[in-house]
Amino acid sequence: MPRSPLIRSLFLLSLLGTALGARAAEFDTCLVLSGGGARGMTHIGVIKVLERERIPVDCIVGTSMGAVVGSLYASGMSATEMESQLRALDWGTMFVDRIDRRTFTQRRKEEDRSFLAKGGFGLRDGKLTVPPSVFEGQRLAVALRAALLPSANIARFDDLPIPYRAIGTDLETGEAVTMDHGDLVNAVRASMAVPGAFAPVTYEDRSLIDGGVSLNLPVEIAQAWGAKRIIAVDIAAPLKKREQLTDPFSITDQMVTALMLKETRRQRERLGADDVLIVPELGDIGSADFDAALDQGVALGEQATLAALPRLRALQLSPDAYAAWRETRLARLKPIGHVDRVKLVNTSDMDDDALRAYLSTQPGDTVDAARIEQDLSKLYGLGEFSRAYYTVGENESGETVLTYVTRSRRWEEDGTLKFGLFMQDDFEGQGEYQIGARYGKRELNRFGADLRLEARLGDRNRAYAEFNQPLDLRRRAFLRPSLEWNGENQTLLDEANRTGDYRHSRWEARAGVGLSVSDWGEVSFTPFLRRNHFDLRADSLSADIPRTSTSAGVDLAFTVDTQDDAEFPGKGWYVQARHTRYVPALDSDTKGFTSRAQASYAFTGWGGRWQLGAHAQTHEGDAYEDTTTLGGPFRLSGYGIDRLHGTGSALTTLQYQYPLAQMLQYPLFVGGSLEAGQIWGRGETATFDRTIFGGSVYSALDTPLGPIYFGLGLAEGGEEAVFLRLGQPD
Repeated sequence: MPRSPLIRSLFLLSLLGTALGARAAEFDTCLVLSGGGARGMTHIGVIKVLERERIPVDCIVGTSMGAVVGSLYASGMSATEMESQLRALDWGTMFVDRIDRRTFTQRRKEEDRSFLAKGGFGLRDGKLTVPPSVFEGQRLAVALRAALLPSANIARFDDLPIPYRAIGTDLETGEAVTMDHGDLVNAVRASMAVPGAFAPVTYEDRSLIDGGVSLNLPVEIAQAWGAKRIIAVDIAAPLKKREQLTDPFSITDQMVTALMLKETRRQRERLGADDVLIVPELGDIGSADFDAALDQGVALGEQATLAALPRLRALQLSPDAYAAWRETRLARLKPIGHVDRVKLVNTSDMDDDALRAYLSTQPGDTVDAARIEQDLSKLYGLGEFSRAYYTVGENESGETVLTYVTRSRRWEEDGTLKFGLFMQDDFEGQGEYQIGARYGKRELNRFGADLRLEARLGDRNRAYAEFNQPLDLRRRAFLRPSLEWNGENQTLLDEANRTGDYRHSRWEARAGVGLSVSDWGEVSFTPFLRRNHFDLRADSLSADIPRTSTSAGVDLAFTVDTQDDAEFPGKGWYVQARHTRYVPALDSDTKGFTSRAQASYAFTGWGGRWQLGAHAQTHEGDAYEDTTTLGGPFRLSGYGIDRLHGTGSALTTLQYQYPLAQMLQYPLFVGGSLEAGQIWGRGETATFDRTIFGGSVYSALDTPLGPIYFGLGLAEGGEEAVFLRLGQPD
């Protein structure tokens, strides 16, 4: 090697020019990566060997998961970096739009603690509607955008470190569409938009779905692009055997796979003598089994590529030439500097100024993916958008423009309708059931007012209307008037602690004001006026309780909710404290107060989820409706539902839930609980001697309708009860 710096530089430039000139003439090679869902992780193993053997790639064409891996490699990432980033993702949640619940507003978290189903119907043009797909791909898009951020300001895919093409399918014509410019993440999402699972993606004026539908192994695209040599990697799943076709889903999948394989065979036949076809033996690795694909598929991709090395070595470069090739490719990346402009593209009903109040990145700031993603999580947590994402690019003036994009939930233009079912039984004659529906309409004005109308039938009948009016654009302060009617059978205690079964109905008007505290809770002050009516039931003992009463007062409430799941939390706190003070106003004949508090702390350990919970109520005065009960699942499980009655109670629980299996992506748990509680009446106080100890063992399954519990409860004194519960009580 010449020692003079100038001569050395000229020598390296000459070497680089010779290498690149030879490559242009003899080694113009294109990597073609097929789709196959999780099996596409195998492509990483193929690229690992190509890098290790110093085999350069001049262009990449990818379909579906091949488009994902291909885009990462084309943007300058090494195979090792790709593998590290993809392993760091939680693939169990990548295809679930429900983002971290802890970023939700408290109002939306409150909806989670209702027995109403999480999903529902939209209303549009007087018709019930549903989303166009099972998933919108919010989580996956955010992860891809962070990984591809270094190349975000490259609009032409020819200008990437390795020129790149992604293949989609035109939903209207069924034709294959080659994407060569625009937003790279958008192109990748279009290429992997599996019909029905993911929503179609707009590319220019076309609506695109998964490229595998039309061209899963896009050899002809690479040839039309001018590739002289092709390395094609086919990882598509084979056809199933007859004995494996046992349900409608497997039969439908078989039909789609057969059509894809027919076109793939045609693409294989286009390969010439100098081309290389790599078909890893992936066995029974499924298209949705990402853990197995990362653990096994990468290695199997390496094995298949090593077997093809005798045909690939002709493409091998010297160490210096390969290093120069890679350095030249990476030099194509344009450093992303400070943000010059922040732009907003909003197609939802949410006011633009209100939306901007959630955006923390401003002109002059650096592009911080984690910070931007946090903003997007808060926006998506509002529940107003089908998607919320960002792009980074340069405008005609050379300015770096950060664009936030929010897409409306078009199928909910006229509101939403949710239904729910709650039932529980102790198989000893005590049971509860409720069916309910809720209509909701959001974004009624620029501050984000919303309306809820709810009706329930069952053991507790309810009609409810609430109007929530935020008082600032960030929606921290609020005014929340409501009107409610309830009717239910209830066991009440008179002054002598004698019990009687009553039909209790009431009207209640409330006017709450409050403040949301960040994204973890809220405080509120709510004056109320309540009119009670008590009808003694014919089959009950007599109790000295007035037929009617009027209550006026204020509720002071404080809520903290940082749990990651409302039903089966693995971490976080839930605390709610409420103090009701009755005041002699508006002809009220009720005095005293009632204080209630509950708390639970969730954490993980020993392979499962733990919840430590506590509940307490104390009461003074003559508000007969403020009774408390124990008995039923996790409320002294050995007793029948609401078997113990009083005006004060205390309860502590410790639950453990072990995830046993997944049933259609819904977790099945086995668990147990330890419980200690007591209850007391008017004029009585809590004492240790009253404490009752018990526990339970159970199985639990999360479902779209809510959790299902089936178990056996035990309590001291020989008390035992079998329980079944569907839904979450609220």
